[in-house]
Amino acid sequence: MDIYNPNAKGSEPLVAFGFLTGKKKLVMRILAFIASVIAAVQVAMAFVYGSSFCPNVGCKVVENLTVISPLVINLLGVVFFQAVFWGLGIGNRLSPGSVDPVGILLVSGLIFDSVLLAYQLFVAKSLCAYCLLIFAIVMALNLLYGKRQALLGLTVLAMTVFSFSILMFIPTGVASKKEPLKTAAYGLKSCSTPTKEIHLLFSSKCSYCENVLEVLANCNSCDLYLNPIDELDTKEKYLENLVIEPIPTFSPEVNRRVIGVLGIDTVPVLVVNRPDGYRFIKGEKKIINYVQHACFTKAEVFYFNPSGQSSEENLTFISEEDGECSVAIDCK
Repeated sequence: MDIYNPNAKGSEPLVAFGFLTGKKKLVMRILAFIASVIAAVQVAMAFVYGSSFCPNVGCKVVENLTVISPLVINLLGVVFFQAVFWGLGIGNRLSPGSVDPVGILLVSGLIFDSVLLAYQLFVAKSLCAYCLLIFAIVMALNLLYGKRQALLGLTVLAMTVFSFSILMFIPTGVASKKEPLKTAAYGLKSCSTPTKEIHLLFSSKCSYCENVLEVLANCNSCDLYLNPIDELDTKEKYLENLVIEPIPTFSPEVNRRVIGVLGIDTVPVLVVNRPDGYRFIKGEKKIINYVQHACFTKAEVFYFNPSGQSSEENLTFISEEDGECSVAIDCK
């Protein structure tokens, strides 16, 4: 273990805490204070307006794919940056081999933000501008906190991104506590005696989707959430027969990202919420077949040909070759 000798030329401490130049320490404290203020403003907005400020749609996508609320995350951010700010202000000289609390705080924060960044890149496939700002500040703090801390920070970032890049993710975010499909839905059509909950992912530009919506207009035992992947024209004929309760958090971008995470590239897709997991039914004929049997009765149905099914843990996919629109081509 290296021992810092302040009298030796070119000597660098094992940890930078207490040996930072006045200018570096000042810059770091300013960065930490600014970041804590930004996080505090987000917390205040969440309390006053019910949601934090989202500078781009990627923020909304990421928010809907987290288990804990953005309010809690921002509160933790305020605590973290304030701890760094006051920790740097203490400025006590560390003895060789002693624990560096600020260094531990900084690398812990970078681990959290690196995981969040990798999640955006490889799972959500959408970047949150606010998250990137916070990540940049935490990265800068680590780079300013001495060579060893900078090397450790860069290693953490590289290994986190590399680890995510070699993994294949099962889309458990769809079954998260926040129910992103519910919050991103255009609206809810409640049936007279609902016993099932279904979500229809569709495009306003897909004729197969219109046919499915016409059938769903008369269901009596399914709560139907409409999850379009694009903006809807409320004057469309297929919406006239649907009595819909609007959902203010509607986001077509979130719906599009959800099917992207699932590896689905066609619509319509019917998502059936079941006690043992989720069933995904693709294609006009199979969806209508399911709806006619399941949403006009209280009983569950099992009538699909097993050859048309594929399964992951808690997820079942049922598809057909016809009756589908390509998200990339037909829904633009």
